[in-house]
Amino acid sequence: MIAIDFGNLCFNAAVSEQNISAVVAPKSVYSSLDDFITAALLFLDSDERFCSDWTELYKNRTNLPASEEDLAWMKSRLEEMNQRVTVLHEPVTRAVNLIPPKWNDLSLGLETDSEYILYLWGTSA
Repeated sequence: MIAIDFGNLCFNAAVSEQNISAVVAPKSVYSSLDDFITAALLFLDSDERFCSDWTELYKNRTNLPASEEDLAWMKSRLEEMNQRVTVLHEPVTRAVNLIPPKWNDLSLGLETDSEYILYLWGTSA
């Protein structure tokens, strides 16, 4: 499992209050997307650089199917970093919202052919 935090300086805008944390792991290690999400949140909580009480924040997660609009929105956030960071992954075969999206928070669990990905986007703006 690997976690990466893209802080506000990764975004193309000179001033940004956005942040994306991503956790990636092979599907072969976890029995389901939900098991991966649980492990990913614990992994983030285990390190003070990522610690934000993720497990508590998402303890009542719904894992409702994400829409194409949700996926497009997250892709557009990743594109907002393309002058500094480029992200490429396999096509998404399944996507869930951990909790319903808000104007300042989007949390997606993604499944590809070979990996699970957790994207946590937020802004304080």
